[in-house]
Amino acid sequence: MLQPTLFLDRDGVINRRTVGDYVRRPADFMFETGALEALRLLAGHFGRIVVVTNQAGVGKGLMSGADLAAVHRKMLAGIRRAGGRIDRIYHCPHRPDAGCACRKPATGMALQALADFPDIRFENSWIAGDSLSDMQFGLELGMHTALIAGKIEEAQALTGLAVAGRFESLLEFAGYVAAETT
Repeated sequence: MLQPTLFLDRDGVINRRTVGDYVRRPADFMFETGALEALRLLAGHFGRIVVVTNQAGVGKGLMSGADLAAVHRKMLAGIRRAGGRIDRIYHCPHRPDAGCACRKPATGMALQALADFPDIRFENSWIAGDSLSDMQFGLELGMHTALIAGKIEEAQALTGLAVAGRFESLLEFAGYVAAETT
């Protein structure tokens, strides 16, 4: 049996979210407490780990694709040094009003991952994210859903949402996964 795939949101899960702004440069990128340890642990439990992240700052002209790539290089280097891994990063650069098929909760990034990795089975996958759109993305695809902390501005909408688990951090989720698979 294939190991499951983990889909991860970035901002608010792997790194600290900049409320009201974007992580525009590598200097703005700071890992969430425990995220590096979590990613090291999760690497042993998931056959594939991919990031799916909305990055409207690119579409708004607040940062370039090169800026985003530099942020991701810093993220990947830190994760590798800590013994974790990310197998691929997918991002939606479009503004929320663009009507694209890739901005979560739309499932375009997951379908792109499936095209790149045909062994992915969504029903055997997890999405770990902090927003309503992350949870809707996973539910639409039949994934297991892990709500990480949750955006304060979406608290009311997230309260009644049926998710597989609610966790204060990615590290808490990693502990849950480790306990469930041992």
